[in-house]
Amino acid sequence: MFFLALYIASPGALCGQARLSEVMTDPLGSEPHDEFVEIYNASQTDTIDLAGWSLGNGDEIDRIIALRNGTRLQPGGFALVLDGSYAGASTTYDSVRESVTIVTIEDRAFGRSGWSNSAHEQVILVDAAGDTADMFSYDPVASRAGHSWERRTDSRWQLSLWVGGTPGQQNSVDQAPAETGRIVMDRSPDPFVESLQIVCHLPFAPALLSVTVYDTEGNLVLRLRDWEPAVFEQTIRWDGRTASGQFCPPGLYILLARASAEGRTVHEKVTVSRQ
Repeated sequence: MFFLALYIASPGALCGQARLSEVMTDPLGSEPHDEFVEIYNASQTDTIDLAGWSLGNGDEIDRIIALRNGTRLQPGGFALVLDGSYAGASTTYDSVRESVTIVTIEDRAFGRSGWSNSAHEQVILVDAAGDTADMFSYDPVASRAGHSWERRTDSRWQLSLWVGGTPGQQNSVDQAPAETGRIVMDRSPDPFVESLQIVCHLPFAPALLSVTVYDTEGNLVLRLRDWEPAVFEQTIRWDGRTASGQFCPPGLYILLARASAEGRTVHEKVTVSRQ
């Protein structure tokens, strides 16, 4: 999700670029281990260090600590704050892409006992100076199990369009369907050596998405997505390996993407090159 960013040199102003962008208050499954808060750095030029920052509600504020990739939030990047009990209790967000800063809190749960599902709740982000950097209030009556609260570009909050939310990526409420009525696949870099990023823009969502890799002779190399849930914009990575874990030889490969929803199926085929 993107916000208007102004370059201001003072540290206090830079802290003001950190925004709450998504809050999972009522996850499916291992509640409350899968609760999370997503923070977005609205600055397009400056890194924000979340060391010394805190997160919580009106009852208790807990310090943010590193879990993966340190505490530095890159310009235009996302930080995913996981529940303190996540490690060892869940693996739901282990596949979130490496570019996302993964942090947690010192306590075992957000606030006093996790985000409330019965009473009005405030989610409060506090900077290293002790000032409130951002705040979000929600009513559990308006919530929906498995759907996170997402912040729109106009700063209003709305329930995620998809179960599980969009941790570490653009919020579903700001995504738009592919205007062509087909799947549009952006690939970079192409050709690639170690990793290929594929962004599938779908004409409808939620949908089931299949993405498969073939060689030029039509042999199946790997299934990157096997009819898994997807939103309008789905990011996938291929490390150039086969289904058995071996590196593919240099050459041309075919990506076939198919999406299906409400009885309608579309597909798109593109060629990529591996050096």
